Amino acid sequence: MNSREYRQFRQRRRAATSEANRTRAHPDTEAEHLIEFASMWVPFGGATEEDILVRFGMSRRRFIERLWQVLAESNCGQDEIRNLASAYRTGGPGG
Repeated sequence: MNSREYRQFRQRRRAATSEANRTRAHPDTEAEHLIEFASMWVPFGGATEEDILVRFGMSRRRFIERLWQVLAESNCGQDEIRNLASAYRTGGPGG
């Protein structure tokens, strides 16, 4: 690959990365992981204390606090937030 091809490759890659970041629903990777994990467990009433501890190394209460912090900064829709609110109260499963 010559220098011109390499420059074009880098420009395409940078443009693709920029587009991916623009369309993400969540501001950062940690937020994305928290929200995806929480959403995955919504049909079951929320993740248990044990599942949260294994995955994130924090208590359920701390997980819920952190979840609401990142949701405030995210681009989540109202339906998703409502679903999470119904599952993640401090009195839910395991907490």
